[in-house]
Amino acid sequence: MPLLTGKHPNASRAFYPSFDGGLNLSVPNESLAQNELKEALNVEFSNLTGSLKVRGGLVWSGSLNQKVSDAVPVYGRNGLLFRIRNSGMMLYFTSNCVWRVSGHLNGSRKISAAPWGDNGAHVVAGGGKLDLFEPISSETGTPSLRLLPTSPNYCNLVFVKDGRIGVVVGSDTLRFSAIGDCNSWENDPDDLSSGQFVEIGYKDGMDITAVVPLSRDLIIFKSPPNEPEKGIIWRLTGNSPSEWQVVEAAHNTGTFSQKSVQAIANDVYYLTPHGLANLSSVTAYGEVKASWPDRKVSSVLSGLLQSTAQLWNMASKQQLWVLPNENTRLIWIFDYMRGIWTQFEFPEAPLFGTGILQDTYLVIKNNIYCVNDYYHQDELRDETPQDINAKIRFGTILKGLQTLIKTCFVSFSSYKQHGGDLKLGKFTMALEAGGTPYYIYNNTDIIYGNERGILSDTGVLTARRRCLVRDWAITPRIEAVGGFALSTMGFEIAEV
Repeated sequence: MPLLTGKHPNASRAFYPSFDGGLNLSVPNESLAQNELKEALNVEFSNLTGSLKVRGGLVWSGSLNQKVSDAVPVYGRNGLLFRIRNSGMMLYFTSNCVWRVSGHLNGSRKISAAPWGDNGAHVVAGGGKLDLFEPISSETGTPSLRLLPTSPNYCNLVFVKDGRIGVVVGSDTLRFSAIGDCNSWENDPDDLSSGQFVEIGYKDGMDITAVVPLSRDLIIFKSPPNEPEKGIIWRLTGNSPSEWQVVEAAHNTGTFSQKSVQAIANDVYYLTPHGLANLSSVTAYGEVKASWPDRKVSSVLSGLLQSTAQLWNMASKQQLWVLPNENTRLIWIFDYMRGIWTQFEFPEAPLFGTGILQDTYLVIKNNIYCVNDYYHQDELRDETPQDINAKIRFGTILKGLQTLIKTCFVSFSSYKQHGGDLKLGKFTMALEAGGTPYYIYNNTDIIYGNERGILSDTGVLTARRRCLVRDWAITPRIEAVGGFALSTMGFEIAEV
């Protein structure tokens, strides 16, 4: 049987084949599993390689030139619709252009929008009568808002169910348009296709804070004012008014607002004062099941959540981004395919974020930025580009005796101008691309005016080094900049 060589007969190897446990703040540093992290700042998991990579940089996409109070995505058009603060004026962003929307939005509440019809049209609610937004108006050829005069006087939280526009019109009431007609709202008792209404928890002293679809149902969140932890979650089941039933799904739980809820497949994720919760559809029983996917980070995350918290779905990345409050630069990242957490920190506090098609957008101050995986700096408008500094901290290596690390090795990839450092106490090992050839055979001639090198300046590399790091407890750390990705890591360890 082969043995480890050297003068330490109790030498062993610690190998970190992956880091798919993500961030875990619920246990002491010494109790972390080898695949878990105590710090994971500005890193995410690559869907292509499974490595832990530094996030993409901010790239300026457009300027709003006026302060905005709210924003919603426009599906099917890869755009964003903004409301100018303290007015009904709207701006529309698409394809790196910002358009002034003709017409004004009714009401003074937070806006919500739901797709309706073709060509990216959306019905928009802002606390007054509904408006129909058209990215390309048939009359002007530019973005426009058109009043729906027969809609209810007070419309909030617009959504679509079974070919009907639905809105919240009070603390307890949902109203629905006729099937396929956003201009028809009157109820005819003899016609099930006409406008309808339904009461949710009538006179229970709570307000409807959010409405989202889950499978064939609507999930309705209600809570007392400013007390979402005392709320009730209701389900509206059935495909026809004659079949509608309102049943209670969960008690003593709720969410802050429509912007703190996201529906993904057969799941509804929502923020509560205690963290991130989840409702899943259980097909076999026709019921829903609640769970808490943030148990590893809730001890810290729950203390940061405020009423302004938002939840953004970045679908192309299969991630949920949690903005705990409106004043923070730190975003909590939940990879819902792997069930793991990391964190992003941006130069300024974002106002709003969303994923549309393959793009990820953030609104910071009066500017719109795309988070681009191929950029390795944050390029804020009119400012010098800033490096993206990533920090990864692992569990503490703690043995019965003093620990001696004799050798360390790291598998990683990095662009030439970027890299990282592995740190073990006072010992540092550089993790750099090491001068990957930019030209073939040192030939510096440019081919057909192409200023890019023929060979890629990235690649999977391995750094290995002998060291003598001795202590009662050793906590490995990696600090990286820009285009860097960590694949595996290992140590040769002895007790002395």
